[in-house]
Amino acid sequence: MIKRIFFLIILSLAISNIGLGQIDIPDAPKFISASIIPESSPTSVHIKWLPSDSLDVQGYIVYQIINSITETIDTVWGRETTEYIYGLGNYQQSEKFRLVSFDNQYYKSNITSPHTTIYLAHEYNKCNKYVSLNWTNYEGWQTVKEYNIYRRNIEGTYERITKVSGDKTSYEDKSLEANNTYYYYIEAVSPENYKASSNSIKVKTEAYRAPNFLITSQASVKDNKIDLKFVVDNTAEIIEFRIQRATSPDGDYKTIKVVQNTSQDVILISDNEIDTNNEIYYYRIASVNPCGDINAYSNYACNILLKAETAEDLNHYLSWNEYQQWANGVFNYKIYRIFDNIEAEIDVNPNNLFDYTYNIEWYVKYCHNLKINTSSKYCYYVEAVEKQGEIAIISKGRSRSNIACVYHEPVFWIPNAFNVSSLEPENKVFKPIISFIKEEPYEFSVYNRFGMKVFETNDSQEAWDGKINKTYTAPSQYYTYYVKYFDFNDKQHIKTGIFFLFIK
Repeated sequence: MIKRIFFLIILSLAISNIGLGQIDIPDAPKFISASIIPESSPTSVHIKWLPSDSLDVQGYIVYQIINSITETIDTVWGRETTEYIYGLGNYQQSEKFRLVSFDNQYYKSNITSPHTTIYLAHEYNKCNKYVSLNWTNYEGWQTVKEYNIYRRNIEGTYERITKVSGDKTSYEDKSLEANNTYYYYIEAVSPENYKASSNSIKVKTEAYRAPNFLITSQASVKDNKIDLKFVVDNTAEIIEFRIQRATSPDGDYKTIKVVQNTSQDVILISDNEIDTNNEIYYYRIASVNPCGDINAYSNYACNILLKAETAEDLNHYLSWNEYQQWANGVFNYKIYRIFDNIEAEIDVNPNNLFDYTYNIEWYVKYCHNLKINTSSKYCYYVEAVEKQGEIAIISKGRSRSNIACVYHEPVFWIPNAFNVSSLEPENKVFKPIISFIKEEPYEFSVYNRFGMKVFETNDSQEAWDGKINKTYTAPSQYYTYYVKYFDFNDKQHIKTGIFFLFIK
């Protein structure tokens, strides 16, 4: 009987001990922080805690909350172990972690409240040249006392640049140098001075990419307008180009046209609100970045303004300004004439000679010999040709001047007699010799002494052969001529006089 009672006591104590073992779970660790290691690759989180107070704790289990499900990521052995580093890989959002401790019977403590890492993002404002930092709030402490903001440049070490209160999750850093590289991370601080850092971010303070080149390659006059050609870098970050004009190289350039950037590499426009016969204009192109700022200018180019004047002995004096501004300069200037709507190159000037004299005596004689009208209008233009540089140019640039014209007053001469029986052909007929008049209207009439018209023509090259009505020879006597013609200003000229007709 005594043995049976003793057995029941032992069994009761054993059952009691088993029950107490199940209830006496280990104390949980104190979760201190889940901190991203700045610039770690792959991105890693450093988890820290204070050890469990239970002496029989064998280690800790680290959990991650993924899609609201708590999943085991690793087991850490040793009661005194107080940290764990876990590679997150592609870190694109804040992550949550929890901990438990376990004892030698593998009984687990209560799970800790989750700690949530800080995820730092940024946006660089290229126009105003500052970086906006935005981060998620650190969760796991009762509150966040403050956030420290750390920065380094590409060659330096991290330094705290400022701190913000714990209720702030953004900051704008405006103390940046252009064309530099910076790294940032955020550090949360608890009231107990525990700390947890964010991921690091890299910021390049680059401006919008400016053009590597902008070239004003041509300013050429045509039909009282200036044709412009610009060659632009179509890889630049540009929203528009502005065509600008001034009246001197260093003058006040005004925008005359805006061209949207469509990744074109050549821009062709014409400027027709100008006076190409009296003014020199300077053109350039400017590029505008997405901030609305001009970030590059081209060279300038100007039109060639040609002036033409009459001089003595049927000389025409031409002068013009130097064409600017090809990179390799001007090779030469070609000089052209336009007589009776026929163009012809007449000479070539070197690139440092800006005047030329041309004599038209040969042309006047040529017209008289061929019995064609001698015009009063003589026009010229000059064409600049681009010089070949070290790199061969497939198509040399060319720039034409305005067309400059000179006008001659009519020159009138008429004989006072002629002989239809002369052996010299030019003396057998009667007509005025007139230069520099309009071909029409024209009138030449001959009257006898009784006032009867015996000859009439509207052809400035037709002469009177001494016959009345082109049938029989007029008598030898004095006659009156009447000539009407017009000059280049449409001014009417009338010449009258008498002459004598010889028969033999």
